[in-house]
Amino acid sequence: MVVLYQDQCQRGRADGEVLALLRQGLKNARHAKHLTEIRGEFLAIDTALKDLQAGDLCLILVDQVEEALAHIARRIAETKRA
Repeated sequence: MVVLYQDQCQRGRADGEVLALLRQGLKNARHAKHLTEIRGEFLAIDTALKDLQAGDLCLILVDQVEEALAHIARRIAETKRA
């Protein structure tokens, strides 16, 4: 499963251009069977985390490093309480 996201930081590119480039790069990826596109970094993180099972690997690439790490820590704490 691949979750692509777009946020407000487009680095000078047109709206949707970054997602299109990433989608193009994954076009022939054999192991990327399910592709989801999301607007917003934290919503993308939540989407990726919600279906994880024991033993799964989740790679999260972020722009807002400190904020994203805090967000992930909160989600982990919530799952431990549940």
